[in-house]
Amino acid sequence: MALKEELFNEIYAIDEANNAYMIEAALDSYTDIFSEWDPAPFKRRELDPDLQLYLENSADEIPQKYSIEVCFTLPPGSRDEVMEQEVRAGLRNSVDFKLYLLKREIRLINTRTARYVIAGLGTLLVARLAEPLDINVLTSVLTEGLFIGGWVFLWEAVSLFFFSNRDLYNRYRTHKRLRDAEVIFSESV
Repeated sequence: MALKEELFNEIYAIDEANNAYMIEAALDSYTDIFSEWDPAPFKRRELDPDLQLYLENSADEIPQKYSIEVCFTLPPGSRDEVMEQEVRAGLRNSVDFKLYLLKREIRLINTRTARYVIAGLGTLLVARLAEPLDINVLTSVLTEGLFIGGWVFLWEAVSLFFFSNRDLYNRYRTHKRLRDAEVIFSESV
């Protein structure tokens, strides 16, 4: 375990002031944070896809028990306090929008899961009630088809609940950490 933490500490620096792991990125200008194809103001702009992937992967790698902060390094003499406030607001809005989309997707999957459970149990109930009516090959095949269909519905519900939802909840938790992370700007030396 000590070797793992030692390797981990080589990858990410710790901010001694607040004991948080720093996700560091060097910038040429503030515009590097956002997509160059999005002409909207910073407050509504999409994050640069590469930076977004880097931030998400880094926040996901750092265990939940540790706090994180996002540190951007700019060239000497290029810091602008007003621009930094706009960038912070833009970062927060972008992450908030991702959180909204993830919440919506989780809600849709939960609704679909409930529907599959109801359909599966209903199909199995109908199959069980139709079982005594097996008087010929056709009704026997239909009854078996209902049993199989019911189990398929239930399996799909289990698959959505345990596999798809887990990934979405992890992504949601990662984005929540990024939203709550302090954003720091500094100049390179």
